[in-house]
Amino acid sequence: MRQIEYSRFSLGLHNANWRNDRPNVCQFELTFKCPLHCRHCYTDCYNDPEEIRKELTTKQAISILDKIYHSGIPWLTFTGGDPLARNDFFEIYSYARRRGFIIIILTSGALITEEAADYFENLKPFYIELTLNSVTKSTYELISGVKNSFEKIMAAIFRLKDRGIRLKIKTQISKHNIKELEAIENFTKDLGLEFRPSFLLHPRLNGDLTPCSLRIEPEKAVELEKKFSAGMNKGQMKMRIKDSKQEFNDGLFRCGAGKDTIYIDPYGNMVLCTVKRDPSVNLLENEISDGIGLFKRIVTGKFKSDSRCRNCRIWKLCGNCPAKASLEEGEDEAPVDYFCKIAKKIEDECFERR
Repeated sequence: MRQIEYSRFSLGLHNANWRNDRPNVCQFELTFKCPLHCRHCYTDCYNDPEEIRKELTTKQAISILDKIYHSGIPWLTFTGGDPLARNDFFEIYSYARRRGFIIIILTSGALITEEAADYFENLKPFYIELTLNSVTKSTYELISGVKNSFEKIMAAIFRLKDRGIRLKIKTQISKHNIKELEAIENFTKDLGLEFRPSFLLHPRLNGDLTPCSLRIEPEKAVELEKKFSAGMNKGQMKMRIKDSKQEFNDGLFRCGAGKDTIYIDPYGNMVLCTVKRDPSVNLLENEISDGIGLFKRIVTGKFKSDSRCRNCRIWKLCGNCPAKASLEEGEDEAPVDYFCKIAKKIEDECFERR
């Protein structure tokens, strides 16, 4: 199907689901298993055999796909870990294709062999997204923690490109690769692809704060956002500051949680978002509608404390949310200093004196 047809089809589905107040997207973590152990990864704490043994069987994963299908959700993202690390990935993927889902695959790329690339050529997903954190072997493998992984990711990129499979490349910026930013950007653009860097790093899901130590300085993060984010020009930021001051929002969840996307973990639990895993609804025993109802109630919650986030005059500039605050600070309503500094830096630049 041509891209323009996909776009029109997608828009029609989204509009229909919005009118019926139901989600459009499911992000399904098939496994926490991954051939890499990236230093910044927030799920790598569960990338071990003991945890992986608890994950869904093939039959259970397919039963959940049926529930997603019957709920009317058209967009399905397979992620992890690395979904290709499951021995039954292609069985699950082909079943989802037969169900008619519009499928996106998020993968490390390390498992895209010639055979895997051939399979995707015959049964194309909507697109595949790989994470490329360096274009030099030493830096890439410093980040990935796995020797000889650089050659695998580079081979995967060209295998997919050669077969005409739609490809996106994402880069996670950290202290390890910030100096290579221009080189990664040039490599990506030479492939004819959009460069998509992200500087947001979070604690691991078990509360390990190690990834936070790899964050770039807030000033540099703002500089990158201004360069690469479409909504970061000074006029737009001033409007967001104005809106923040005028629109009092006592709601605790000021993000998109509980709205357009549902999230399912490798054990079959429907969770609020990729970061907040408690409470959850197990879909082997319950329906997707049960999770939607629970999370809609949760996201209507209000601030209960005098947290400085509650009346922050620049809250629309901040990347903090209850999920991130809980993981990093232990409290849903707690400010996260890193995000506060970013928001203040943006405000200062918008109203700098000449």
